[in-house]
Amino acid sequence: MNNFTRRLSSLLLSFLFIGCENATNDILDSKLEKEFRIAIDNTNAVEFKYLEDGLVPQENFFVDSKLKFLKFRYNPEAGFSERRVYFDLKTDSIERIVLRKVQADWDSFEEGDYHKFHDSIFVFYPNIDITEVYFKNEKVKSINSKTILSEEEKYIYRLKNYTEKEFNKKASN
Repeated sequence: MNNFTRRLSSLLLSFLFIGCENATNDILDSKLEKEFRIAIDNTNAVEFKYLEDGLVPQENFFVDSKLKFLKFRYNPEAGFSERRVYFDLKTDSIERIVLRKVQADWDSFEEGDYHKFHDSIFVFYPNIDITEVYFKNEKVKSINSKTILSEEEKYIYRLKNYTEKEFNKKASN
């Protein structure tokens, strides 16, 4: 991806993200987490304990020796971002990514604490290049997301490949 496209993607996400100041998506996030857990249960996915990076907590669920569900979280200084990834077992492609991003408003730092946060949820559907944007537990818009996901997908596929190699290495022992 060229530099212009990367900057445009970052700018677009930042623009969407800034509109979500000091409102939470806790109710929607709980529903999406429950949906994720039900999908895992319905496919009889097997949990595999593995961390590709010790600083990025990760949950892995396999069906037929393939990674079907992946959840990982970044915990920067103030806030977090968490992803729930659903894979298509037939094509090894990403069906859906649910990204929740909570980030401090750097200008709200006062007396050793942040007083404002931005909380956004994005649901990406890479196969159809659509992203749904949520604010205050409600969908506010759908956008074309072809350029937004490129770097994100590279990291997810790398994580998927490493995790599957480790799973199959342990399974063959």
